Amino acid sequence: MQRRTFLKTMCMSVPVLTCLDPFKALAASEYKKIKITDVKCMRMFPGARVKPWVKIETDAGISGYGECHHERGGEGAKDVVLNHLRRLLIGQDPLDIEKLTFKMMRGVSYYGAHGGITVHAITGTESALWDLAGKILGVPTRKIIGGGTYVDKVPAMRTGGPRNRTDKGALQAWAAQVKEDPSGIKIYKMDIQRSQRWESPDNLQLSYEDLKRNIQAFENIREAVGDDIEIGVHCHWEFNFIDALNLARGLAPMRPKWLEDPMPIEFSEQWVKLTEQSPVPILCGENLYTRADFKPFIMQQGCHMINIDIMMAGGLLEAKKISDLADLYYMPITAHNVGSNVGTIQSAQAAATMREFYAHETFGNAGWGGSPDIITYDRELVKDGCIQLNDKPGAGFEINPDVAKRYMCEGETWWD
Repeated sequence: MQRRTFLKTMCMSVPVLTCLDPFKALAASEYKKIKITDVKCMRMFPGARVKPWVKIETDAGISGYGECHHERGGEGAKDVVLNHLRRLLIGQDPLDIEKLTFKMMRGVSYYGAHGGITVHAITGTESALWDLAGKILGVPTRKIIGGGTYVDKVPAMRTGGPRNRTDKGALQAWAAQVKEDPSGIKIYKMDIQRSQRWESPDNLQLSYEDLKRNIQAFENIREAVGDDIEIGVHCHWEFNFIDALNLARGLAPMRPKWLEDPMPIEFSEQWVKLTEQSPVPILCGENLYTRADFKPFIMQQGCHMINIDIMMAGGLLEAKKISDLADLYYMPITAHNVGSNVGTIQSAQAAATMREFYAHETFGNAGWGGSPDIITYDRELVKDGCIQLNDKPGAGFEINPDVAKRYMCEGETWWD
């Protein structure tokens, strides 16, 4: 179907199936009229780590875009997209998103697990399908995911803290800067400081010296910002049960909003014990994939709050399903995010459908590295403490090739 024919058809059709959910009602009039003609993937380096971008093309001349979670070189996810997912999608109706995602997930099961690079590839591709579906139907993505949207802007948190956590003068200056930040963000997530690097630790132990240093640091930070700023304490799945509990108890007087990922990723009964005994809410989830990974943490009460990396968890709809499961246990949701503006906006579209959503990680108006002009977007990305979503079809942005081409990885060719 050519774009002109498609647009003419759209003008003549009116969805009237009000008994269906918003997506099905809108999709009914266009069902089986459009086919996927190609799936492309290109490795991008928008300032911080490689993030493969996905483009899905159709015979209506409409394309959808998505972003895969970062990896060291990007070759893994790109290989899965081009040499496996592409053949599953060509010729298919792009509105059959749940069926196509099921086929993609089952199709990679023999690669080892429903996690890692294969699911990164599927999530980026699924997000491109949602962008495409919104454009086909003429509505924002968040209006058609899992029953529609709760909000049109998503509360934001910023990752980063003061470099000097002992000099109170420097801390006061940092606090003043934070409070005057034009983005209006009032939630800050900060890493703990440790003598061992989290990427290459020797063990899961927190020394008494490091414990005292972090307690003093966050006491200084709380004194500097007062009650105006919420503080999240970020670990990188670093500690054993005893040291995680000691850290939580030591930080409790500073009233952190949460203690994030204090123990190794895998679920064990120790997570339940930590959640029961910690005076600080326990948050986890950024390294988990699909409902299957989140299920024991939610159903066995292995944390107080769930943190979903929406752009790697298995898809925008899968993230919505995870949040629905957490909602049954009255657990608030946050979103881990290390995406460019492409991934950040896609993630926020899904977050907008989650009723008990608390905060979405951001790195300012340029995503995690790169330029805000890598896409064309009609507003500031972060304003009034929220990620701002527009009412344009799909994710609401378009790729700006004049800027984006500067961020292509070596050896990549622009997909047009």
